[in-house]
Amino acid sequence: MRILVVNDDGINSAGIWELAAGLRAAGLGEPYIVAPETEQSGTSMAVPIQQELFLRPVAAPDPAYAGIRAYAINGTPAGCVIAGVLAKLGPRPDVVIAGINRGINTGTNVMLSGTVGAAMMAALWGLPTMAVSQMYIGDAPMPWQTATWATVRLFPLLKLLDKREPIVLNVNVPHLHDPNEVQGMLATKLSSFFYGAVIDVELDAPQHDASGRQPMEFRFVRERIPTFPLDSDDGAVRAGYISITPLRPSGIASLDLRAALSDL
Repeated sequence: MRILVVNDDGINSAGIWELAAGLRAAGLGEPYIVAPETEQSGTSMAVPIQQELFLRPVAAPDPAYAGIRAYAINGTPAGCVIAGVLAKLGPRPDVVIAGINRGINTGTNVMLSGTVGAAMMAALWGLPTMAVSQMYIGDAPMPWQTATWATVRLFPLLKLLDKREPIVLNVNVPHLHDPNEVQGMLATKLSSFFYGAVIDVELDAPQHDASGRQPMEFRFVRERIPTFPLDSDDGAVRAGYISITPLRPSGIASLDLRAALSDL
């Protein structure tokens, strides 16, 4: 089985290498990596717009990853999926895994995520796909091994996906270094969390350069994060569970527009 592994944190992220190595060690198939040259967080399903795109082979950064084929492109996570499927890097992948992302992708913020966006692109091709994100806490070391363990455990679920309907399994893993400390695995719904509700924009008003540019900062205000029910992705992962939320990239909301349209 060919497993395309992509991310939005970039080719130098330890998470993507740990994931590919873990999939290989578990005997699940032959992983190969296509990742952005630089971090592309928040790019959703954006496709590359550079006029001069390039793809380059990348050597494994550690002997533990030796033999894993890897490539970097100067594009987006969705662009990595396009390249991984169409650039003739070998047989077409059977499965696509996006991750491991540094930071959870939950609530309405999944619409912003480059990790989830890459998985959505793969799902639209009818490929079984999973987006895997790991909670981080400040500067604490990332427990990549726990998210890798979760991915291996959940991998059989990809066989259940109906290829007639694009579905992404969006997986979020708590910040726990020992998998034995995980409370369990829960099927969840999206929380109501909205990124814009916890962001302040600070503009250094009186200071600007000769071109009129002013320093600006997006500041994440954690104190505004609400509490979440356990059946939501945010609630589950914050309570120590692994959250699995099925997402549809091409779904149509149930909304009766007939009366509104008749008034136009």
